[in-house]
Amino acid sequence: MRYHLSSTAWTALAFATIGNAIPLASAQAQTEPQAQAAAQPEPQLQEEEATNDDIVVTARKRNERLQDAPLSVSAFSAADLRQGNARDFKDVLRKVPGVSFSGAELGQSRYSIRGVSTTSPSPTVGIYLDDISLLGVTNAFSGAADPVFFDFSRVEILKGPQGTLYGGSAMGGAIKYVSHAPELGKTTVDTAAGISSTAHGGVSYQGEAVLNLPLSDKLALRTGVLYRSNAGYIDNVANGTAVDVRTSTTAPPAALTPLARPSLSTLADKDQNSDHVLAVKAALLWQPDPSLDITPSLFRQAYRQKNTGAFWTNLPDLQSSFRLAQPTDDDLGVYSLNMVKRLGGVDLTSLTAYVDRSVRFDRDYSFYIATLVPALYGVNSPNASNSTTKTFSQELRAASSNPAARLRWTAGLYYSHQRDELDQTVNSIGVGALLGTGTDTVYHGNTVSKLTQYAAFADLTFEILPGLDATAALRYFHLKQTIDTRGDGVLNGGVTHGAADTSQSGVNPKFELAYRAGRDALVYASAAKGFRPGGGNPFAVAPGQCQADLANLGLSSVPISYRSDSLWTYEVGSKNQFLDRRLTLNAAAFRTDWKNIQQNVFLPGCGFSFSGNVGGAKIKGAELSSQFVVDGLTLGVAASYTDAKISRSATGVSARVGQPVLDTPKWIANANIAYHFPLGGDVTATARADYQYRSSSLRMFEDSFVVTTPTGPVLSNNFTQRQQSYDVVNLGVLIDTGTWQVDLFVNNLLDKAPLLDHNVVSGIEAAITLRPRTIGLGVRRQF
Repeated sequence: MRYHLSSTAWTALAFATIGNAIPLASAQAQTEPQAQAAAQPEPQLQEEEATNDDIVVTARKRNERLQDAPLSVSAFSAADLRQGNARDFKDVLRKVPGVSFSGAELGQSRYSIRGVSTTSPSPTVGIYLDDISLLGVTNAFSGAADPVFFDFSRVEILKGPQGTLYGGSAMGGAIKYVSHAPELGKTTVDTAAGISSTAHGGVSYQGEAVLNLPLSDKLALRTGVLYRSNAGYIDNVANGTAVDVRTSTTAPPAALTPLARPSLSTLADKDQNSDHVLAVKAALLWQPDPSLDITPSLFRQAYRQKNTGAFWTNLPDLQSSFRLAQPTDDDLGVYSLNMVKRLGGVDLTSLTAYVDRSVRFDRDYSFYIATLVPALYGVNSPNASNSTTKTFSQELRAASSNPAARLRWTAGLYYSHQRDELDQTVNSIGVGALLGTGTDTVYHGNTVSKLTQYAAFADLTFEILPGLDATAALRYFHLKQTIDTRGDGVLNGGVTHGAADTSQSGVNPKFELAYRAGRDALVYASAAKGFRPGGGNPFAVAPGQCQADLANLGLSSVPISYRSDSLWTYEVGSKNQFLDRRLTLNAAAFRTDWKNIQQNVFLPGCGFSFSGNVGGAKIKGAELSSQFVVDGLTLGVAASYTDAKISRSATGVSARVGQPVLDTPKWIANANIAYHFPLGGDVTATARADYQYRSSSLRMFEDSFVVTTPTGPVLSNNFTQRQQSYDVVNLGVLIDTGTWQVDLFVNNLLDKAPLLDHNVVSGIEAAITLRPRTIGLGVRRQF
């Protein structure tokens, strides 16, 4: 049935910078001396070795200093990720120009980069853990997989199409999590603990420990465990008032009066949206000889949220009055075998992986079902949705290992098979006896999709003249997808069945010119194609159930499938450092032409939705980041401008020409300041402040919705159509004794509470918000 009440808050535990860290587009950042730059041995860097003040990235699947990579990439080191109680990617996201998200809690987000944003099941941003894709077919009950920040050496955010090296669904960019690799000959124990208090909520705490243990001169184990308990801040109250703005007790010409009535809830629960996460990891490095690394590894994460983070906007003080408990369980497992063989000037890599993710999503549909059948308002209607994804992948890759060679290249083969299943059941308790059907199930849907991918790719860089490089990359792919969907229940219009098979082949090219004018001056220009496969719609809906909605869109039935979409992005950029690398200034401008955009289309009258192709979009924008470091003082500023608008519409969708692409703020800006100073002896302190701003963005294409009145339906202004702008201020102080690190932080200092994911489609008016002001203390020590 696909209705989904956005249930979580954009977290306000935003990332705060320290030292030389620049969480800005394509900027230099601090890293720890012991942090490895990749989960495999590194070749020498071109022209010079990276210092401890550099981050080495693998955005192009070869090691290079961040400032030397001729593309827009942001990176956060291990030290960066530890500051300000950053828990997962959303905690650092607001510091990255051009990157945004909707959704919210762990595992429910939808990321977009530079306006390439969508609400369709197929994401536009690739998510990778150690080069292993974590993508599945997202749906209303599961978003992008979100590994918690746990023993990562860095996180990279690649902007623009990454299809040549990373495949489909990375058309807007990619997010890469890179784990610390086991180290031979070195025994370490890293421990950390923290506690914090959230306004309007309770106390959160966390602890973690990571052991690096050499088992012999050729064998090393790295393993660890993390546990976090996050306090809630939403109170569920019994006997609250439910307001349905889509039903009016008065009719025009009088002002509309939303229907208000008792919620009939007997559930009272303070700080109901608390959650906890448990993560474990283990990796074994076996180096039988200096030219061969064999690394089996596993990562498992179990996330449990007690209740949704949605609150009712008509109630005071972040309250809701749901009738039923609404827990979320999200389990992620990543298992891999990585083998690297160095043969003279060539490195051979084999990466075998298996990803297993399951999400159970229970929600209270009582008020939503009542909007479809008003007589059922007094009936409790629980929804249980279970989503599972299992993916096997194999990549074989060869790459030149001499970064100073005139010709540098990477080539490889890729295979993956993925199975996704979504099973949803909605029961209205007592309806079976009332209707004589013998069952309380008013809707049941089951969708199974299978996607098989084959690909061959190559990336070649040739030095035409000293300092001038030309790069050509190409990926050939072949995709096969099947989808089988079955539905039943009164609200489905009886038994339905739909199936679709699609296949597609094509190429993703990329071209690039880069000129290194000096040691610290780089200019580049690129053109790259992005691609996302089409597929089948996951809900087989009887046309009679949604006839009016479909007729409004010029359709007689829900389309069985939707087409692939593609784009071309053109970019020019410059990376520069001055004053002996104390001043960094990076800039980029881009234009994207996007065709056949996949987008979710909601049918409000019957509660279903489908994926369609809305037409096309033109996107243009620019990004600027700068940092200045002098005498312990670090000043940083970053900003992005994105103008993303629908340029072509299509039959059967609600998008109109000239409307902005969804969930794309026109302006994103960040400013930060940090001051590093001695306290005496070997003890130092770093004080930091961070300001983040996001302008408003369009949340849905529909500018009105239907309101039922005593004299018939009328149209009313959709006041939830636009996400309003908001800003966040964070403060912190890090004290470093050389052995101990103590981090004091205040996140969301001004206790901002914007209405995020604001909606009225559920029979209530609800929203989520930022985590309120959070004050905390973190302690870390390495033995």
